Amino acid sequence: MTITTDRPDRIANDVGSKASKAGAGEAGKGKAKGQGQGQGKDKKKSKKKIIVLAVLFLVLGALAKFTVLAPSPADPHAKPLPGHVVPMEEMTLNLAGGHYLRIKLALLTVHGAPEELDTAEAAQAVIEQFSDRTTAELTGEAARHKAKVALLAKLQKIYPEQLMDVIYTEYYMQ
Repeated sequence: MTITTDRPDRIANDVGSKASKAGAGEAGKGKAKGQGQGQGKDKKKSKKKIIVLAVLFLVLGALAKFTVLAPSPADPHAKPLPGHVVPMEEMTLNLAGGHYLRIKLALLTVHGAPEELDTAEAAQAVIEQFSDRTTAELTGEAARHKAKVALLAKLQKIYPEQLMDVIYTEYYMQ
């Protein structure tokens, strides 16, 4: 229900003169024009509100994207994905007490590392790790695992962020 205040001026009354009718008509037109201008201001205000709200939503959306919805940085403790296996040449190493170790290794690279590695430095690390050891130091699962962990640590210094594991493909002592 709409209530208007200019209704009494518009009441049809045959008693009044033409001048009063003309004056009332002009007054009514003036009010109509004023109302049109007020509606124009209201439209401009509503457009401004819409624009301000749109900009506000865009800013809030961008803020949310870069804070709450941003991808979390990679976990530095997360295990990398395995890549290619790089085989090394078979090596025969002298152990203490006239014994020898025949060993063949493969290097498991991380995903994204080059498919081929120069294994000369890796071979040097293997020689340093296993040469002149006693058979007791290299016999048994625990001893082999301990030697493997130490070798992997050396190789990861040589090939930073490229190696994931060392795999024994042949391990024979005599």
